[in-house]
Amino acid sequence: MIRDYFQNICTNIGKQLDDFKTNIEELQESVKELVLYDALDGGRTTLTSKPFIEPKHDIPLFSIGLIHTLKVLGAKSCVIMIHTSYNRERGEKEFQRVLNFIKSGAELIKEYSIEYSIRCNCLCINEDYELIDVLRDAERQTREGIFNAYFLFDYNEEWFRKKKGFDILNKLPNINVHVRHTKFNFSGGWIPGKMRRSAFLYSQNGASFSNWENDELVAQVAIALLAKKFNEGEALNKVYSDDNEIQQRYIKREVNLFKKIIYLREHPKKLFIFGSSIGPYQIYY
Repeated sequence: MIRDYFQNICTNIGKQLDDFKTNIEELQESVKELVLYDALDGGRTTLTSKPFIEPKHDIPLFSIGLIHTLKVLGAKSCVIMIHTSYNRERGEKEFQRVLNFIKSGAELIKEYSIEYSIRCNCLCINEDYELIDVLRDAERQTREGIFNAYFLFDYNEEWFRKKKGFDILNKLPNINVHVRHTKFNFSGGWIPGKMRRSAFLYSQNGASFSNWENDELVAQVAIALLAKKFNEGEALNKVYSDDNEIQQRYIKREVNLFKKIIYLREHPKKLFIFGSSIGPYQIYY
């Protein structure tokens, strides 16, 4: 079903993009190289739920749904930001709420990972972290997994200044698409050295599983892949072939103020935005 959703969504996108000439087989093959970094957000302000989901499990189940979608489509790994150290600045009560959600969700993720051969790589520089035993247990019991899910705990960019932090982050694959939910920026989660050539995808909807259907998770992955494709050869390594290419970019971007809006279904429930060398793409699903 996930593969069928992917094929239908990509076919629909292709019909509406004159400047996108990749067939479905090539896209399915490209997913194998996709490394998605998702910064979970919007758990408190996404006011929706399903009767069979406990609120404390909403974000962990979103993580599971995203991982499962990526694995079925052929990806080999992903990175998920659980929380940054900046969450501590909100006060003890708020941070304890974060820890409670992690503790209750860890068991769900561990059980799923054991059953579906997911390796949980729980990255945390602080050995005094409140839930360090929970993280190490998840790593130990899933070490035979073949899909690498990297989870960041208590993260901040200063890790890279320390030898231990550098060694931890060096375990990560190079990220080629980073996703942010509900906030149109990526502050408080940048990973130096691993995101130099990554595309940014804004997902306007919160990362709560009760807010997402299976096909909508597939849509996020498909559009992330599209963002990757539209930015390949751009970041840090662009070489212009001739003056005509430069002029065409100028006309589209500066004169015509290019913006492409795509509707993938009649009554959309999800909105994604990514940028390109000529302007933004706004996709409703």
